Parts: sequence; structure tokens; C-alpha cells
Amino acid sequence: MEVVFIAVDLNSALVSNRSVSGDVYEVLKSDIINLVLKPGQYISENEIAKLFNISRTPVKSAFLRLMSEGFIEIKPQRGTYVTLLDLEMIKQIIYLRTVVETDVFFTAIDLMNDDMLEMINKNLTEQKNLMDTADFAPSSFYKLDSEFHSMIYDYIGRQKLWEMIQGLQVFYTRFRMLDIVATSSFGTIYQEHLEMYKHIDSKDKAALKNDLNNHLSGNLKRLNHRIKDEFSEYFTTESTNNSNLQNHITRRNI
Repeated sequence: MEVVFIAVDLNSALVSNRSVSGDVYEVLKSDIINLVLKPGQYISENEIAKLFNISRTPVKSAFLRLMSEGFIEIKPQRGTYVTLLDLEMIKQIIYLRTVVETDVFFTAIDLMNDDMLEMINKNLTEQKNLMDTADFAPSSFYKLDSEFHSMIYDYIGRQKLWEMIQGLQVFYTRFRMLDIVATSSFGTIYQEHLEMYKHIDSKDKAALKNDLNNHLSGNLKRLNHRIKDEFSEYFTTESTNNSNLQNHITRRNI
């Protein structure tokens, strides 16, 4: 079994006015989402308790919370593992997001003003500046990528829809991070954002719809055969039915 090493400064990990269990939860969740802890990786209550220099009780509480949200699972007689990615679920989420986001962006085009265009352009500048920085963290680009989209939802008063999509971190966010980390697709994503900005500015809905279709399914295309080859151990072989997507949204209390 692989021993887990948490990507955190343990001297500053515990923050005042927050429970120890809450701190452990946040650290582990961040590491799972950012693929520091990989899908299918073994994690040990004892090892984490030693790393934080705490008892197992708050670790157990953090584990229970992560398990209720689908980030980890207990396998009888084997131990606790980070949950695997579900490709069928991911495909359904991408379809859902494409349908929703196309409507969101079309609505935004009809309401677009110069101030909002400037905000989008500012985000694109930040993306470019980050890519020009040596050894930047993929999670930093992911944050700007997400902000590019979320500001459009927020602009038309549909931020709750974005929060629902982000509530599917167990599957979708980790898959997006896998794409960014494995393919280093920063430049491609940035160029796609530029095209989207151009078509928002020109109010070309037909071109923007094509942009969104290509952009939101780009991670599937880029990873392609690597899902079954190089990263096969990250994915479950079990099928997902349609009700599981709704159940997960409901469980996330969005």
C-alpha cells in the first residue's frame, strides 16, 4: 500500500477558530481535488494523525465527512481509498454543462456591456501572465479558467447554477484537473477562451455555440485513449445510472 504524503505546511495547517477535524477535512479534500491524492490511492487514519500530530478522533470525523461526499470509500478488509473517477458520470456532467452554459452565454450576449467585456479581458490577461510565469501551479490556472466561466453565470444572475456544477467535484473537477496536469493544455484552453471572448464581443451566437461544444468536451478529446491506457487505474469499471447524478447533486445540498 502506498503511504500518503499530504501537500501542506503542517506548521500552518491548523487555523484558529476552526476545528482540527475541519482543517484535516479541508487539506485532504484539496489534495484529492488537485490530484495530490490520486484516484484509488490508499490513505491511512494512522498516518494522517501522525502527520498532523493529533489523535485519530478528528481524523476519523474528517474521513466520515469525506466519505459522505463521495471523496473516499472504505473497502472491507482492505482499508480506505480515494474514490475512482466515473467516466460515464463525467460524460453526463459535460453534456449537462454544455446545454446549460450555452444558454447562459447566449443570455449574457444579449445583456453584455463594456464593463463586463473588460472584466473578461482582465481574466484573459491574468491567464496569459500566469502562463508566462515559470513553474506556476496547475491549480492556479484552473482557478482562472473557472473564473472565466463563473463570471458569466454571475453576470446574468445564475451563480447558483455554477455552484451546482462545482458541487460535482468528486467527478468533474478531478477530471478537469487530470486534463490540465496530464496534458499541460494551458495554451489550448487560453486560446479557446480568446475565441469565446471574440464571439461574445461580436455577438456571434452560432460561433460561440461551436466554441463551447469544443471547449467543454476538449478534456475528453485530449485525454482520449490515455483514459483506458495510462490512467485506467483512476477510473471505475462500474456503470452509472442516471439517478446517481441527481442523487449526488442532492447530497451536495446545492
